[in-house]
Amino acid sequence: MRKFSDKSELEKTLIAGINGVELQRDEKRRYLGHFRERVIQAVTFDQLRTAKGLNAMKQALKHHKAAELVVRNKARTQAMPLIVEAQRLGVDFTVVSNPQFIGDVAVALVAREAVDVPRLMSEE
Repeated sequence: MRKFSDKSELEKTLIAGINGVELQRDEKRRYLGHFRERVIQAVTFDQLRTAKGLNAMKQALKHHKAAELVVRNKARTQAMPLIVEAQRLGVDFTVVSNPQFIGDVAVALVAREAVDVPRLMSEE
């Protein structure tokens, strides 16, 4: 099977029309498979090891739109207190592992729809 970039313009147009064009691929890889606009809070590996980072995520878990806690596989041990808190609050959690993830976001709390969060802890 040929790569998308090796296809003719006609084939590219047909594929885009049938499947739609994947938008913001790098953004989804940075936020553990989710769009930035749906992220309520995110912390890096270094921030997750601090009380400030854990507290920021615990506070975010109480957000009324919190739908899923997404934990990078390499951070699951450090994120265990957050997983326990998410279960207590009825928030789903998922442990993800993808070699294509970029950046150092270790844990992200996401909503099912866009939320207006101007700055995440991981962006500091």
